Amino acid sequence: MRRDLYSALILALTLLLLASCEATKGLKGTVSSFTSSVDDDLFSQVPPEDVQEVQKAELDLKVAEETVVLADLKMKVADLQKKYAGYEEDLADKCHKKAAIGVDLAKSEAIDRSGLGQKEDNIKTIADLRAKKLKIEADMVKIGANLATTECRIKDLTKQIEEQAEKIEGIKVHEGQEKEAIEGPLIGEEEQK
Repeated sequence: MRRDLYSALILALTLLLLASCEATKGLKGTVSSFTSSVDDDLFSQVPPEDVQEVQKAELDLKVAEETVVLADLKMKVADLQKKYAGYEEDLADKCHKKAAIGVDLAKSEAIDRSGLGQKEDNIKTIADLRAKKLKIEADMVKIGANLATTECRIKDLTKQIEEQAEKIEGIKVHEGQEKEAIEGPLIGEEEQK
């Protein structure tokens, strides 16, 4: 009984898929992206005077595409700025640790110079503190390099953002000129009537 039910379910799903495929075969060639598309062969037969709105829409699409690129660049800069702030925080933490170790080192050296405590323990403590301080200084150099490279990348992307914004403005200006050129004769034609 269970097996028959399972077989019937598989058969029903298969028929449903086949029916779906047959129904969508007629759409092949008319859908090319996330938006519906027109058959290029049919569109090539449209008279030039009826293409004006299409040209406007294509310019709008170009602006939209370039705006997406601009937004992507801005997101990258935001990510880099966040990373940069993280490096600054790491550097501040390392500076704090270095200063704290500096205090402990100064105290240990004062104790040693005063002849207090065990000489061997003092030497070992001072050496350990100096080693920690050197490691922190090395980490600070690496963080400084990360800060510098991230800052360069931010400046480069900021420049790209400015160029992209100018590109979009150029397209919009061109679009305005195109619209004037396209709409101009229509207005003139109406005046003649």
